[in-house]
Amino acid sequence: MMNREQRQFIQITAALTMLIDHIGMIFFPDIIGFRAIGRLSFPLFAFGIAEGVACTRNFWKYFGRILLTAILSQPIYLLTFGLPQGNPLFMLAWGAAVLYFWRQGKGAVAAVLLIASYWAKMSYGWYGVWTIFFFGFYRERESLCFYGQLLLNVLYSFTTKAWIQLLSLFSFFFLDGKWRIQALSCRMPRYFFYAFYPLHLLVLWSIKTAI
Repeated sequence: MMNREQRQFIQITAALTMLIDHIGMIFFPDIIGFRAIGRLSFPLFAFGIAEGVACTRNFWKYFGRILLTAILSQPIYLLTFGLPQGNPLFMLAWGAAVLYFWRQGKGAVAAVLLIASYWAKMSYGWYGVWTIFFFGFYRERESLCFYGQLLLNVLYSFTTKAWIQLLSLFSFFFLDGKWRIQALSCRMPRYFFYAFYPLHLLVLWSIKTAI
């Protein structure tokens, strides 16, 4: 079981690598290093969602916070990237729902949501939802989680030709339960990471329009 410092370290790493990825997408699209570092971000967020579903006392409040942030972030997401799809937070909410129903013994509902994610028009789509689902096994069956992620990444890379996504497997290095993070002694504000997503997009869009 991870302690607070380890979980916070993973959250901060996810946020920073996402920021680097988005800076590369917007300002330096020809420099592959930004995108390579950014491949670590999504699996760490997906892991955080799986942990959140396992630990939250009120799933629907937790789910509601993710969904509300997704809705509020969508306009600035469209302005920043111009992509005709839902932002990644919609996918995180979808994946959280899959895990919740699975953990509640409602496998049929979880299966329908997993299959339906194939047609969902949102960032990472089915790949993202299934990634969260496999991270739901991390605590009990780490090998199933890893090999499931490996298979997902190979399938996703093969179908999209985005082989760089295979670098996301290095995110497991940060999930090692043996980590002992001593440097992060301060507690981040409770809703910091909900606010970070739309705010960082707003800042990047503002810089983009200014230049």
